[in-house]
Amino acid sequence: MKSERQQAILDLLDQHHSVTVNEISNTLGVSNMTIRRDLAELADKGLLVRVHGGAQLPRSARGTTLSRLISHEEKRHFHVEQKRAAAMAAARTVSAGDTIFLGGGSTLELMCSYLPQEDIRVVTNSLPVLNLLADNPHVDLFFIGGMMRHDTRVFTMPYNGRGLYGLSAPKAYVSATGIFENEVFGSRPDATMVLSDALARAQERYLVVDAVKVGRRDFCLFTTLEEMTAAFVNADADPQILEALSTYISVVTA
Repeated sequence: MKSERQQAILDLLDQHHSVTVNEISNTLGVSNMTIRRDLAELADKGLLVRVHGGAQLPRSARGTTLSRLISHEEKRHFHVEQKRAAAMAAARTVSAGDTIFLGGGSTLELMCSYLPQEDIRVVTNSLPVLNLLADNPHVDLFFIGGMMRHDTRVFTMPYNGRGLYGLSAPKAYVSATGIFENEVFGSRPDATMVLSDALARAQERYLVVDAVKVGRRDFCLFTTLEEMTAAFVNADADPQILEALSTYISVVTA
């Protein structure tokens, strides 16, 4: 399938940072013409940069720049198993009686399937999380309203200083669009304000990501690794990436 083929191309880029059309064609057993079409589509999405004879990751002076916000639907098909591994590990830290904040993002959506089958309270600004947990009899669900962003399906609140409307969750689980050294990034200022507020109210702060986010920067810095309790990352990540993360934060793999 095209989505799987394009994901494989991105995986190759994550491993090697630059690849040629011939290298991709030989690895995937697909014609050069098909690969060139895939590279053109991925370049239009800002996921890679076309160079003579191949492609490379888009880079700035301080890491990879995400030049376009990837839609929610696109994210659901990228690095699914890596995200699932991180989500499963994070879900194990939720216990009966907990009140947790679940932010938006495809990784945290996967976490919903692995929450304990015991009574918990969930606060969220994510429409997909709301839909996934709406029929769960074990979840006391609180939804933060506001303006919905159609590209990410998360709700952001007006700049009125009211924060989470007085709600407080001792455990907060958030994802990110980029991690560079000690910095954790999101794409939208209004969305990251919600995450910052949730983290400020929590005693335990967890980052749930797939390792491909490491080494990338985005537009909005909303926290640092040192301010987080732990990061949940897929176990098959590059050992150098895990080592780099562990400089700043406790890393849990699964």
